[in-house]
Amino acid sequence: MAGRTVLRRVVEQMRADPRTLEGAVEAARAKSPPVAALPLHEVQRHIAGLLAVISSAFIDSSGSGDGLGDDVEVADRLAIDRALQGIPLAALLDGFQAGRRYVMLQLVERAKGAELSTDDLVDALYELDSYANEMQNRLIHSYRETELSLARTTHSVRIEALRALLNDGPAAHIAEAGLDGGRRYHCLIADLSDPRRAQQLEAVLTAPDGLAGMVDGYLCGVTGRLPGADAVAAILVIAAPAVPPGQLAGTYRLCRAALVSARRRGLRGLLPVTDLALAIAADAYPGLGEMLADDFLARLEPAEEFHRLLAETVLVYLSKGNRADLTAAALHVHPNTVKHRLRRFGELTGFDAAAPGGDVLGYAMRWSWSLHTWLGRRSPPPISSRTDQGECGNTLYGYQ
Repeated sequence: MAGRTVLRRVVEQMRADPRTLEGAVEAARAKSPPVAALPLHEVQRHIAGLLAVISSAFIDSSGSGDGLGDDVEVADRLAIDRALQGIPLAALLDGFQAGRRYVMLQLVERAKGAELSTDDLVDALYELDSYANEMQNRLIHSYRETELSLARTTHSVRIEALRALLNDGPAAHIAEAGLDGGRRYHCLIADLSDPRRAQQLEAVLTAPDGLAGMVDGYLCGVTGRLPGADAVAAILVIAAPAVPPGQLAGTYRLCRAALVSARRRGLRGLLPVTDLALAIAADAYPGLGEMLADDFLARLEPAEEFHRLLAETVLVYLSKGNRADLTAAALHVHPNTVKHRLRRFGELTGFDAAAPGGDVLGYAMRWSWSLHTWLGRRSPPPISSRTDQGECGNTLYGYQ
């Protein structure tokens, strides 16, 4: 009985420790790439539910291992979501097993420092493992039940063909998905992974000549025409130029990369994948961005607010085609303020607003890349809360 009390205390401590959830989530995402591709909060939500149910069953039990009872429904929600998202059952189970393994090892590690017999520890591990097995069996059952119900609809059959087509499946899937091999289609991906919320937007992305549904965890559409920008203004949607069906797989991969890059930058609305070309390249080669930042911005201190203000001003200046007036309007400051900041930034870094050598595009891209990387080294305070001050505390040029 004393051993059981000690184990309850260990499990309660693990349940209250946020590192338990963090470690289980990290283990699941590391083992299962399809799970890792989902938004972090989506994975955390489901794993937190699983951990809560299993830990509560152990804490409330006298050791008889009566099972999870009605609480096993948490597995139903996870399995149904993953089935609707198009995440394979094997990927779901890979993530579940990795998280399970992490938690068990943590329990053994923490129990080492407690006054606990080997028999008590083995009994606890056996009971927890039985709960985990019950949860896993329920996951498999609910997933397959959902698959069977989906298989009865024509739409689900088309979506399954679309999933295969976008993941480099054979050309036969073009017709199975209801697409015309002689037409061109836009590929759309929305930053929406909750199947229930996705149903509301699905109709917006679906045109008579295309279809939309969950693919690899996200709402995806293939359509001959793009939706209106106003209809998707509240959510991030990546749109690719129209391509033949045989090129949709490669286009889809670029859209997935663009989705990640746009989300990192907090973007919203309907965004062409081509507008995110530099962001995709920068995220694909972060080491090169670090080199550029170290080379170009060595004299800047990431924790210095004024340096960050200068860097952000230059970034806007480059995005506005090296126009001080447009930069000033975007930042709501006087053009003279922008010019002063450019001079100060040039003195600190060697930046030349005139783009020496005539390589205007290349010069702007290198500096933009370095600035984005450098600014990402520490989250900046909101620009609206800052005062426009120099290193001596004087308001620049007297303009706000």
